[in-house]
Parts: sequence; C-alpha cells; structure tokens
Amino acid sequence: MTEEAEVKTKRRRPSAVPGISSLALVMFMLGLLSLTHLGFQGLSKSLVESSSLDIYFKDSCKEAQVKTLENDLKKEKWYKSSRFISREEGMKEMAASNDSAFMQYLELNALPLSLELYFKAEFASAAQLESVSARLQKLKIVESVVYQKNLVESVNNNMAKMHLTLLGLTLIFVVIAIGLIHNSTRLNIFANRFIIKSMQLVGATHGFIIRPIIGKFIVYVFIAFPISLLMLFGALRGIHYIWSGFGSITEFASFIKPLDAAFCLTGTLLCGILIAAGSAWFSTRKYLRTKIENLY
Repeated sequence: MTEEAEVKTKRRRPSAVPGISSLALVMFMLGLLSLTHLGFQGLSKSLVESSSLDIYFKDSCKEAQVKTLENDLKKEKWYKSSRFISREEGMKEMAASNDSAFMQYLELNALPLSLELYFKAEFASAAQLESVSARLQKLKIVESVVYQKNLVESVNNNMAKMHLTLLGLTLIFVVIAIGLIHNSTRLNIFANRFIIKSMQLVGATHGFIIRPIIGKFIVYVFIAFPISLLMLFGALRGIHYIWSGFGSITEFASFIKPLDAAFCLTGTLLCGILIAAGSAWFSTRKYLRTKIENLY
C-alpha cells in the first residue's frame, strides 16, 4: 500500500473525539444537576430549619402555660425543636445587642415570654408556616407570631428556578450528544460499508452487526466518564470564585453525603451507557435499512 493510500485510509476512519466529548458533556451536566441538587437541597434545608417561628405571649401568661403549649407542639409532625426564652434570658440577649443607655429605660417586666419553634425542612413551606401561625395566633395566651416568610419563599423559589435551569441545560446537551452519536454512527457505517455489505450478503443479522458498534460507544462512555468527573470537580472548585455567595467547595460539599454522591455518579454513568447504547442502536438500525452504498 502506497503512502497516499495509507493517508486516504486514515482520513476515512471516523474520529472518536465527537462521540467521547459529547458523552463527557452529557455526563458532566447530569452529574452537575444531581450533585447541585443534593448540595442546594442540604443548604436550603439548613437555612429553612435554622429559621424559627417566634411566639410572643401576653404579659398575663405564666411559664407553666408556655411549657404546656411546648409539650403539645412536640407531638406535631412538623416539629423539629423549640427554645423557650424567659424574661431574664430575653433581657440578657437584648443587653448583648444594645448599649447600656438603652437598657436603662427597659424594665424586666416589659419583655414578654417567647418560644422559638423550628420546623422540619420537608414541612417548612410558606403555606405550612402560615397555617401554624394562624392556629397559634388564635390562642388566648399568644400576643403575636412572627416568622421570616420571605426567607422561606425565597429559598423554595430559588431552588425551583435552579433545578429548571439545570434540567433545561441537561436536555440541550442530551440532544446534542444524540446528534453527535448519530453522525458518528453514520460515519462508522460508511467507513465499514463494504464489510457491513458483505456481512449482510452472507446473512448476518442486524443484531450481529449492531452489537460491536454499541460496544464501541459503551467504551467511549468509560473513557468520557473520568473526563466528566474532572470537569465536574473543576466546576465546583471554580464556581465560588464567580459567585461569592456560594462559599467554598468544602462548605457546599458538607451538605452532600458521600453515599448519596456515589449513587448519583453511578446513576450518571448508567445514564451515559443508556444514552450511548440507545442512540447507537437506533441510528445503526436506521441506516442498515437503507442501501449502504447510498449513505454518503
């Protein structure tokens, strides 16, 4: 074989780069979607559970009455924890946050008894907080109920927007990957069109022809998976430099349990295999039903 013929043969060989790069991008987006979901879910849970519903009682209310109410609230399914603040403790907290001149005009009896309620994250919705607040407000011993409604709504809305954005980007990359695998499969069939034609002539089934092509793309997945992990680690490392409110990767990763992360990454790998195998199978069957010589 001459040198010119060897160059032509090499040029006809389809490149694996488009298939590997597209699969790496898809698995990167799937991994980013799952890990950020875990991280932000843990972060939002921490924010919501640290936000309290504060109950202020009337001056005539006794500590024993507050304790009785607290014990009743512990039976609720949304209850996580509570903190009773006596008048003395309230005075100490105010003294720590205000100057002495202001404290001279404040009498001990002027401070009401109060109770801080903390909700479980799965029940800390704006509707649930509003319902509990309205029910407590009707009690005779309660003066007022205060909670950070805007914080809860903001956390829930931002979580929903983030998930929709990442889901949209992931779907776009999946479509791009399927298109690239489709073209790569077409080039693979064209490069081996004479072999495939000979196999068809001797009675080879479509499954026999398709199997090695699917196997090749599954190999691409295992090559692309470490690349996607490096991209994922780089994105998580660099995102807090872009967004100062994100915090460090250590702080964000503290909300992700190792076992959950392992399940997510395993699921990402399986999704990559399914996408690659499914796309290769459908694309190859489509072109095997046409005349091989007319593919190019």
